[in-house]
Amino acid sequence: MESLTVSLNSVQAWHWWALGAILLAAEIASTTQYLLWPGLAALLIGVLKFVIPPMDGRLSVFLFAVVSVIATVLWKRSSWGRADRITHSTLNDRSAQYIGRTVKCEETFINGRGPVRVDDTRWVASVIDGSAPAKGDMLTIEGADGAELKVRIAAGSLMLGGAATAA
Repeated sequence: MESLTVSLNSVQAWHWWALGAILLAAEIASTTQYLLWPGLAALLIGVLKFVIPPMDGRLSVFLFAVVSVIATVLWKRSSWGRADRITHSTLNDRSAQYIGRTVKCEETFINGRGPVRVDDTRWVASVIDGSAPAKGDMLTIEGADGAELKVRIAAGSLMLGGAATAA
C-alpha cells in the first residue's frame, strides 16, 4: 500500500495534462460527452499540481474523481447536456409514411382487397369505402394496418373499371 502512495505522490502536473489530453482525444473519437468532463478534470488537477507541487497524490486522485463525477452529472442534468430527442412518429412505420398519397390500382380488387404500387413496391390494400376499384383506378391511402394499406377511391378519380357500392 505504501508503494501505491509513493507512486501517486510521484505523479507530476504533466502526467495529469497527458491524461486530460488522452481523455479529450477519446471524447472526440466517441462523441458521448462522458469523457469530456474527466478530461477537463484531469487538466484542472494538472493545474492544481503545477500550482501546489507538494499536493498529496491521494488527494489529487480523490479531487479528480469528485470533479469528474460532479461535472458529468451536472452537465447531463442541465438543459445544455440533454440532446433534443425529436423523432418522427412514422420513422419506423413504413406503411404509415404513405398515408395521404395517391396510388394506382395494379389489378382489379376482389372482395375489397387487391394490389397497389407505391414507388417501387407492390402492397396489398383493402378498400374502406365499399368501392370496387379496377385496374388503373387512382386510390388514396387513408391508413395502414401492418403491411396492408387502407385505401379509398381518390377524389376526382374516373373510376375506370370499378363502380362504387354502398357500404
